Amino acid sequence: MKEVRLTLPKAIALANLKRAERGQKAITMNALATEIGVAATTITRLARTDAKRASSLPLDLAGKIVTVLDCGIEDLLEVVEE
Repeated sequence: MKEVRLTLPKAIALANLKRAERGQKAITMNALATEIGVAATTITRLARTDAKRASSLPLDLAGKIVTVLDCGIEDLLEVVEE
């Protein structure tokens, strides 16, 4: 059985590597929350290793996250075999 997992911490780490290469300041989860207009607790909840995370991620929020992090949806979600 396949499952979709949200990998927000990985996406943030990749974004911060790109930012470092460009000489930009790293983005924190709090800064990400501010940029996309959600509560920091929302981002913290999405960053946890909870099985329901990916299924509770609205597409508009996913779009905002990948836009701010300058990454692809494949950096935010992964399909794993269970």
